[in-house]
Amino acid sequence: MCEDEAYKGIYCSLCKELGKRYGIVSRMFLSYDSSFLALTLMALSEEKICFEQKRCPFNPAKKCNFCSQSRKELEFAADISVLLLYHKIRDNIQDSTIFKALLYRIILLLVLPSYKKAKKLCPDGAKIIGQYISQQNKVEEKQSRSVDEAAEPTAILLKKLYSMGETDDDARLVREQVGYHLGRWVYLIDAFDDMEKDRKSGNYNPFLLGNNDNYEKIKGDILMTAGEAAKAYELLDIKCFGGIIENVIYDGLYYETIKIYERRLKNE
Repeated sequence: MCEDEAYKGIYCSLCKELGKRYGIVSRMFLSYDSSFLALTLMALSEEKICFEQKRCPFNPAKKCNFCSQSRKELEFAADISVLLLYHKIRDNIQDSTIFKALLYRIILLLVLPSYKKAKKLCPDGAKIIGQYISQQNKVEEKQSRSVDEAAEPTAILLKKLYSMGETDDDARLVREQVGYHLGRWVYLIDAFDDMEKDRKSGNYNPFLLGNNDNYEKIKGDILMTAGEAAKAYELLDIKCFGGIIENVIYDGLYYETIKIYERRLKNE
């Protein structure tokens, strides 16, 4: 329960930071991915983390835990969240029907001022994400049948995001490995989960090309990637939130993979 409250506290703190930096619209797109990024970076910090209870802006009858002091990790995660959101919406415009694309264009206009601000506040993050988008587009344009090539841009993106600002070479290498394997897992699990949808829409999915659609092989590759993420995590110098992160790394990645694998078998 203590760990659950701490995780919710990070989630609510990031929501608050998004509102503070970018307004209410950005808070509507808060993701657990960004929260986990903030939590992991805070877990590596020497600075003590304190929470205080305040009323939730969206539900005044409810009290939430918030970080009682300003945190650079939350600021960074908020900036990255907005930068990724902008590109995600642009991607949705390309992949959607005319009417859905129109809705996404309206959302894009609402998000655009926040994106411009995030680009100023976090130029290094914006540059890294721009490179990731460029590489991902190239992979999709050539309809690469290589699963490794398709997953590489996301893996490199998280590798760089998780290691930004680390000056110690050994610590940076470990953080890069954690980010890389988490990024690869994220791409593979999303592609695995989206196989049916992408088959119907015609959107790019490496598992639908060549002989990449063997579910057992896909499951094995994803679980192996999760295992590599776990190995790298064990080398991190975690100061706090270890129980939460271990729950995600050791259990969450495995059970999510099995859940989607079983769903794919059921839908065949």
